[in-house]
Amino acid sequence: MQKSQDFSKYLFLFRLLLSMIIIYNLTIYYMDHSFLVWLIFFITMCFYVAMLWSNFRLTIMHIVIFTVFLFSMIWLSAYISKEPQDYNSVLWAWFVILSFISSREQKVATVVLIIVGLVMLNSGLDNGYPYSLIIVLASIYFGIHSLSRYIRVLKINSEQLTELEQVHLELQRTYKELQDSTVQSIRYAALTERTRIAGEIHDGLGHHFTSLIVQMQALKWMIKQDPDRAESTVDQLLDVSRQGLAEVRSVVKDWSVHEGGVEGLQELASQITHRAGLELHFDSQGTFSIWGEMIDSVLYRVLQESLTNIIRHAEASTVDVTITETAQHVQLSIADDGKYRREHPLQYGFGIQNMIRRCETIHGNCTFAARPQGGLWIKVTLPLSNTSLSKN
Repeated sequence: MQKSQDFSKYLFLFRLLLSMIIIYNLTIYYMDHSFLVWLIFFITMCFYVAMLWSNFRLTIMHIVIFTVFLFSMIWLSAYISKEPQDYNSVLWAWFVILSFISSREQKVATVVLIIVGLVMLNSGLDNGYPYSLIIVLASIYFGIHSLSRYIRVLKINSEQLTELEQVHLELQRTYKELQDSTVQSIRYAALTERTRIAGEIHDGLGHHFTSLIVQMQALKWMIKQDPDRAESTVDQLLDVSRQGLAEVRSVVKDWSVHEGGVEGLQELASQITHRAGLELHFDSQGTFSIWGEMIDSVLYRVLQESLTNIIRHAEASTVDVTITETAQHVQLSIADDGKYRREHPLQYGFGIQNMIRRCETIHGNCTFAARPQGGLWIKVTLPLSNTSLSKN
């Protein structure tokens, strides 16, 4: 911005200096010539001043027309006075202006400049060869070229500085937006992680505590009625407690579970139903691919939560678990013969919502429906990735 102001200052000083030279020449010319000759000179100089202080941009046609007009005024002045005239003072301003125009790489202006310079040199031949005039004209020409290039450099630098300032402001805005976005991402990641941890605790530890509560309730009766069976139940309670502790350690370690495909699901279902006294029908016929940790984890947690809900709420005696696989999907079906009926709305508690969320995380779905003979049917469908299709 400062360089732009310097450029305007230099341009103003140049215009002011040239205008003062013109006024001085007008005064000298008035004292040495007749009024009519001075009037011609005055009209010519008015054109100079008008061009100096206006933003009018000279084209090639304007340069040629004004040069012809200038030479015509000089000729008319010499014709009226009937005596040779020193008209270099008339040509000086035009020579300076043409030097500025030619510095902008206009070839026609350079040609006209040379013609004007030759005319000025020709007028000085009467007093011998004008070496000093040649030096002055050359100095003016090269000086103006240097000044013009300096002004152009100032203008370019000013424009580039303005662009850099705009880019800097834009970068500052972008950086602030990036910081705000980063903070929002961190908050979202923290919320997602808290939700995931809550789901892990609910699905893992909740199942083990439910199993402990159910068996401990039965233990009170067994101690009185069947001590031998009570002792076996205590061993089972210890086993469940150890598994709960192992679940805590696993969750704390990495919150990731990889239970080993169909075999892990069958083992989980057998353990839970055996402790709860449920009859299990587990069907996993066919050939299965290696699903990968994400699908294994979702199926394991959904099966675990489903069986836990059956123990808590269904009052069922039989559970049917079926696993099938197609080229694009793996499906898990869990059905019980409990008390749920079609006319009763299903309560979507935290556990069921967590099952749905887990399936949707890997673009699958989890649906619930009432069985015609009574009980709840849960169907899970998960897409298989291209990398998981290698068969065992």
